[in-house]
Amino acid sequence: MVPVIRAARKPVVVALMGENLIHKASEVLRAARIPDYRFPERAASALAMLAQRAESLAHSPSAPVTFADVRPEVVRRLLAHHTDGLGGFLLPADVARVLEAYGIPTPRLELAETAEAAVALAEQMGYPVALKIASPDIPHKSDVGGVQLDLTGAGPVAAGFAAVQRNARAAHPQANILGVHVQRMLPPGQEVIVGAVQDAQFGPLLMFGSGGVEVEGLKDVAFGLAPLTADEADYLLHSTWAGRKLRGYRNLAPADRGAVRQVLLRLGQLVSDFPHIAEVEINPLRALAEGQEIRPRSTKKTTSAWIYVAYVFAALFALQLLFMLAMLGVSMVTGF
Repeated sequence: MVPVIRAARKPVVVALMGENLIHKASEVLRAARIPDYRFPERAASALAMLAQRAESLAHSPSAPVTFADVRPEVVRRLLAHHTDGLGGFLLPADVARVLEAYGIPTPRLELAETAEAAVALAEQMGYPVALKIASPDIPHKSDVGGVQLDLTGAGPVAAGFAAVQRNARAAHPQANILGVHVQRMLPPGQEVIVGAVQDAQFGPLLMFGSGGVEVEGLKDVAFGLAPLTADEADYLLHSTWAGRKLRGYRNLAPADRGAVRQVLLRLGQLVSDFPHIAEVEINPLRALAEGQEIRPRSTKKTTSAWIYVAYVFAALFALQLLFMLAMLGVSMVTGF
């Protein structure tokens, strides 16, 4: 059978059904580098992907999109000075700097060591605000009650500051708690997920799909090899419900699809430039209406807010991690 398959002018895959009797056949096929599958459905799916790839290659090849305004020296400096603490998590402020160095803006994030400082920052940023416990030992803040959202007014902010500190100390008595991060809440918008992982075989893979609470339920995701071409970025948007509904659907207002596309392209460039970043996940990435702006109380200057990352976490690991689809926040994992 092997000579016949090798002589075939079309791709051939084999579906082997059974238990003990197929082991020898599988060894022979794998030695001959012939793909074998345990179920016909998986074999058909592999052929479908092969056909899709051939169709993609039939188009005029285009170069990956890169941006000249990125600042890789900032990322290189941040990663070089990072010390691997418990779990290897980068501090949220460092994650924001990494993302912003590649043109992916995040909401302003400030550390408050006291309730009074938190209230002052909230007044400066403008309400409503979010409070998040600041500790290198507590990466998953919402799991321990370390997050308070939609706080408006000095009283709720002061009470929220005490609550997240109390909850964090109850869950992790030995944790090094630096204070509380204050961040302005974003206007309503559509939520998507954007991520990347360094695959041992394919290199950096980019992922896009429905974000927020819909990640696990809908399983609406698509993947592409980074860095992306313009056509590949468009494919990720077009092939997912998350991307299609950015144009608007029934009573769902359109969001800035072009801004989401920019984030995909820029994140692809980031993980390609830094292959030791093993994993990045932005969930949710909130897409606002096209041209929508946020005007901070603290300045007369208008800040463009076409896309912001709503929550920020990051992690550094020495080993390759599994690609996670359901973490709350932005997680960045690097393996040096």
